[in-house]
Amino acid sequence: MFDPNTNIEHYKKDPFDENGMSDNSIHGIYEDKDGLLWVGTNSKGVNIINRKNNNIKHLNKTSKDYPISDDNINDIVGIDNKIYIATKNGLNEVDKELKTINTYTTEDGICNNIITALFADSKKNIWIGTANGVSILNTNTNEIIDITDILTKHNIEDQYIKVIYEDSKENYWIGCFIDGGLVKIDPYKKTIENYRNIKDDKTSISSNNIRSIAEDKKGNLYIGTSYGLNKLNQFDNTFERYSEKDGLSNNTVYGLLVDDNNNLWASTNSGISKLDTNTMTFEIFNIIDGFQGNEFNGRAYYKNKSGELFFGGTNGLNIFRPNDTNRLKYVPNVIFDEFKVDGKVYKDINGQVFKYDENTINISVFISNYKNVKNIQYMYKLEGVNDSWDISKSNNINYSDLDPGNYTLKIKARSYSGKVSDESTVKFTIKPPFWKSKVAILIYLIVIILAIYRTITNVKRLDNLVKNKTLQLTKEMEKNDKLLKKVIELEKRKNNYFVNLSHELRTPLNVISSTEQLVTELNKSKDGIGQDKLNGYMQVVRRNAKRLLNLINNIIDTTKIESGSYQLNIRENDIVYIVEEATLSLKDYIERKGIELIIDPEIEEKMIKCDEYEIERCIVNLVSNAAKFTPEGGTIEVTIKDLDEKVMIIVKDTGIGIDKKYHDSIFNRFNQVVDQNVESKGGSGLGLTITKQIIDMHNGKIYVESELGKGCKFIIIL
Repeated sequence: MFDPNTNIEHYKKDPFDENGMSDNSIHGIYEDKDGLLWVGTNSKGVNIINRKNNNIKHLNKTSKDYPISDDNINDIVGIDNKIYIATKNGLNEVDKELKTINTYTTEDGICNNIITALFADSKKNIWIGTANGVSILNTNTNEIIDITDILTKHNIEDQYIKVIYEDSKENYWIGCFIDGGLVKIDPYKKTIENYRNIKDDKTSISSNNIRSIAEDKKGNLYIGTSYGLNKLNQFDNTFERYSEKDGLSNNTVYGLLVDDNNNLWASTNSGISKLDTNTMTFEIFNIIDGFQGNEFNGRAYYKNKSGELFFGGTNGLNIFRPNDTNRLKYVPNVIFDEFKVDGKVYKDINGQVFKYDENTINISVFISNYKNVKNIQYMYKLEGVNDSWDISKSNNINYSDLDPGNYTLKIKARSYSGKVSDESTVKFTIKPPFWKSKVAILIYLIVIILAIYRTITNVKRLDNLVKNKTLQLTKEMEKNDKLLKKVIELEKRKNNYFVNLSHELRTPLNVISSTEQLVTELNKSKDGIGQDKLNGYMQVVRRNAKRLLNLINNIIDTTKIESGSYQLNIRENDIVYIVEEATLSLKDYIERKGIELIIDPEIEEKMIKCDEYEIERCIVNLVSNAAKFTPEGGTIEVTIKDLDEKVMIIVKDTGIGIDKKYHDSIFNRFNQVVDQNVESKGGSGLGLTITKQIIDMHNGKIYVESELGKGCKFIIIL
């Protein structure tokens, strides 16, 4: 016996009736003040239904008197005698009194011609959501303003609008469809808030894909998303989430309506769910109850002044009064049908014990009432496997490869009315194999204890023999370990040094090689190579050859200094003159780089014993180094101070600086600071090493004061 709910009206297309519905896929529903029902479709325009005589008129692009701009309808709203129809090609305004149709497009100020959502607010403005922003139509002046820039300024990047809503406090809510979440506009405080899903935060909104918004009589705001229903707590901006696990028929929520009893109706991808806002329990309706189908559409929901609810889907339009859907709310009783254990059928396995390899179990159940069984949800858990409840609409449960142990299967059912049954339980045991039994484990323990005892005895006997040898080996290992660490550290430093040195050698060699190739090719040409060009290329070769020679000399001098065979020519010299001349020799080079060079001796003359050539070499190294790492517009300052028996030379720059942790290591050629710009700067790392060695041979001192990004100050005391 089929007993459908006959209180639900169903309008759908009849292929043999030209005056019937034009299409079954519904998008947009509105009832005007004359009681005419305006129903939009996916691709066949608008149906105007007179419910008194079931006469249907069609409004589309080919209408003779009043053609609309497009037959693809997304939404319909109305104010007084005007009906507003959202299409994929602009907004159509139907004036019933004047019997005219006016179309608004981007030329009139709408931000995009693809109209995705409409809302008529309390001030008789039409909010126009589009695929790329929001516009507002003032129906009194026909003026359109675009507020998309306001959303952009508040970092609302997703501007594909799916729903617009005004709550009882006159706040406006905008639902973004792609990934923008929920947007709240407070017109009085002039603030905009964006609610978004936060990973691992279950108090945030469940999805950033917003589809529908509704407010109940208690001021609670509900948001339908592509992943469940949300209830907003506006005191602390947190959300309560409801999904299929809580009884919702499907997690894709298309439309939300609040009936006169303050119950929430949600159309989904699998029927309609009614939420009792007092008990927060769901009741499920679908095609079995007389609805057009299980799949509904977005922007296809409406409540009229008399309390009727309208929902549209893929198979037409439904109209009903919520009170007419009341039905017997039975409590299901779950009954175990049969059990299959490794293919063998049992009527009951409660209290049974199975072998370790009989660990694949199928359980089938049924309920005592067969009406609307497809809307039954089974909740089950197998204690010993999982602690949380699994939910399924299937009455078959499977477990495979169960480990040995004691198990309790608990199962209960939730009916379409939201009633949950008592738990039905069954207990069974899977025995472990012999090698995992208690007797086997006891034997293993005895064997292990005997083995441990024998091992301990042998160990004690050998311990004394090993102890003395261990002490000797430990001492040798400590010595070897120290030597090994020194060797490893030295190798690391040498590797870094040779990497830097290789970069420095490669650059001038590449320049010389490429210059030689260029000269050779030019010489092959008909006119040969001019003298000016040849001189220029030879100058490049000489400069890079000199650079290589200086590098080789630095390597040789460093080796000589370290071996103690390097000789200084010590005699009385004017240190002020030496520093000034060495610095001035670099003046043109430094100023060509756009760097200011300042020489500021605080004394005119100071005689000290030193090697004039080597001290000049140190100053050139420090000033050249400063020029390499000082950007254009920077400053290099060379200062000489008198310290009575000593003299202080300071080379200060405004360059990139050196991290404090490298202040000691920069003077060691085998422990260079590896900088990402070392190749581009042309630094082999030998300059500072030689400078430090020369100053040490003069019984002087050199150190650096610097911070990263704040320049360097190299100080020599002789």
